[in-house]
Amino acid sequence: MTQVQRGPGGSKPGSGPDKTAMDQGMRALSYLISGVLLYGALGWVGDHFLNTNFLLPIGIVLGAGFGIYSTIRRLSVTDLDNKAGSSAPKKEGDR
Repeated sequence: MTQVQRGPGGSKPGSGPDKTAMDQGMRALSYLISGVLLYGALGWVGDHFLNTNFLLPIGIVLGAGFGIYSTIRRLSVTDLDNKAGSSAPKKEGDR
């Protein structure tokens, strides 16, 4: 049977604060990129079928705005969950 080597504090390797920060950074970047691509594509389709030239830039700006909004909303919920989890009352048998 293989045992997992534990790091300082009993955590698994690669699961420390650096990994969590990297996950949050990658999540934020993916929200921004996907927002710009999705709404930019919708703007391009709208420009193509309506024969206009202004929906693509509007879609890109709206996508960036929605990406920033989703990032702030998701990461603030994660921060609140982390704070709530660290201040949870401990049972008698817990160390």
